[in-house]
Amino acid sequence: MESVIEKLEKMANNIENSSYKVISEKIIKGLINAKFYSQDDLSKECFVSISQITKFAKKIGYSGYRELVFTLKNEYQHMGMEQNAEKINIIEKIDSIQKWILSNESFVNNLVLSIEKASFINLYVSYQVQHAANYIADIFANLNKVVRIVSHEIRNNLIKNKENEVNILIICSRDNETLLQVFNKENNEKQKSFLVTTERQREKVKINVFDEIIIDYKNDKSKNIFRNIAIEILFLHIYEKAQALS
Repeated sequence: MESVIEKLEKMANNIENSSYKVISEKIIKGLINAKFYSQDDLSKECFVSISQITKFAKKIGYSGYRELVFTLKNEYQHMGMEQNAEKINIIEKIDSIQKWILSNESFVNNLVLSIEKASFINLYVSYQVQHAANYIADIFANLNKVVRIVSHEIRNNLIKNKENEVNILIICSRDNETLLQVFNKENNEKQKSFLVTTERQREKVKINVFDEIIIDYKNDKSKNIFRNIAIEILFLHIYEKAQALS
């Protein structure tokens, strides 16, 4: 049985009905930040009527928007995306992230060496870690690297990347179907690609990469803020090692 999120992802990829696509994307982006729109707020955000929201909910199999949100909240909690019930001290959380990074030093070193040789980096990231993506682009600019944060939108004019560019994929939530389609269209087989992902998502990512790191630090519960912090600390470490080589 399809989950709500999977249904939303399919509708987000729907090019036949642009309003349904906008509604799906808005709900998904809200979910990443633990935001569940009311029907009135969602209609205003998407510039559609309230009745259009109802039609959308029925289109994906629910009696109305209220049932859609109720099911989505239950799924959100079941996936462990809500705040961890166990109180974890922030220092303990950061410590577990640091240990995770140090245990994957081989990945770090391989990526550092590739970044040193490249001037252009393509960054394919899940919506969940867009904040971290902006941070990565900012710090790599200090190394005179151009970072392109790739759009999830599939366009007819996509072209292959240059072989001397580096691809970094950060795939850690369920909103990746379109992004991976974009990657497959742009990826040059001669490029080096590096993957940061979760165990759950790795099973779904059917691509070959030069190296990868699994997000498996202790007490990772898919919480948006800690995922971004973990990715930012990882890439700050990568930045510092790359800076030492320059």
